[in-house]
Amino acid sequence: MEEKPQQLMDIEMLNLAMEAFNSAATNLQTSYDALKEEARRLREEVEEKNTELSYFSNLLESVLNNTPSAILVVDETQEIAVKNSAADALLSDIGERALKDMLASSFGQGIFDYAAEGGRYYRINAGELRSEGLNGAVYVVDEITILKKFEQEKQRGIQLQMMGEMAANIAHEIRNPLGSIELFASLLERDLKNNPSAVKMTSNIVQAVRTMNGIISNTLLFTKEINAEKREFVLSDIVDEVILYLQPLLKEKDVTLLNRLDENHSVLCERGLFYQVVMNILHNAIDAVPHIGGTVEIVSEKSDISPHTLSLSIMDNGGGIPQTMRNKLFLPFQTTKTKGAGLGLSIAYKIIKAHGGDIIADSDGATYTKFTVIL
Repeated sequence: MEEKPQQLMDIEMLNLAMEAFNSAATNLQTSYDALKEEARRLREEVEEKNTELSYFSNLLESVLNNTPSAILVVDETQEIAVKNSAADALLSDIGERALKDMLASSFGQGIFDYAAEGGRYYRINAGELRSEGLNGAVYVVDEITILKKFEQEKQRGIQLQMMGEMAANIAHEIRNPLGSIELFASLLERDLKNNPSAVKMTSNIVQAVRTMNGIISNTLLFTKEINAEKREFVLSDIVDEVILYLQPLLKEKDVTLLNRLDENHSVLCERGLFYQVVMNILHNAIDAVPHIGGTVEIVSEKSDISPHTLSLSIMDNGGGIPQTMRNKLFLPFQTTKTKGAGLGLSIAYKIIKAHGGDIIADSDGATYTKFTVIL
């Protein structure tokens, strides 16, 4: 068998090498195309995930910054690490020191109510935070001053109802024998008219009985349902009438009365009932001020938000209301005076509530007291 020339063999080997190269190149191109397609798919998937992540990140940020609750994250050193816009507003309102004191009052996890200065209340929902690179606590803070006011109003209403029922029963039981005492004392006074000392004693008995009867009448007024038949009156006319009645007391104590009523302000009320409210509050103010340097200021204002809402404020520079009395002010039989049954403010409160209004008391407990009637 004749052997192939060496040159021919070299050509065949070169052809085989070329075929192997072409096959490898084809396989490489196929793998490259597949890899390129996978890279494109992964890139699109990453872009889709980034878009989704950006959407949820923006959504979370929007939720945090648009919620009315203040949300704060505090690290282990009690420094604020994260906060939303409501927390910024709270921080600006009460200050960093007060905010940190508020948060420090919440021990551990749970829900806590916090009484701040100025009669404001906050509810704090505290939880533990364990995250990579950050350990501490997360707080959700809401102001609940209005809610607390509603709760106090409800509780006060329950107490007033219970005390009213009790007072009505006691008043009726006392009134009958009082009537008999006054009758017999009057008869005795007539029979002893020739004995001046005896007449004076019986006259004192009659006067004491009438005083007690007045207290009982106020008690019964407190227990009765009040239905105010409202009409429009000029506010200053009613207040001036009260001032005229209290003029002797104002002169006796040498009280400076600052009357800043707007004569154009009118009030929708039942005149006799509203007169009694003004009488009770103004009389208390005059009683509270010192004999020298006593000042009582009366101011009326229209609300900027609601033009049909009127406020009447009576402020004195007396010794203020003790903290222990703040939550008892409008309950019956609560008083710091040596005289009186403690019914004036409770009756005034009931009258104003029957008018659909409110009474707000403000005092620093030392230098002033201010009552504001809102109708």
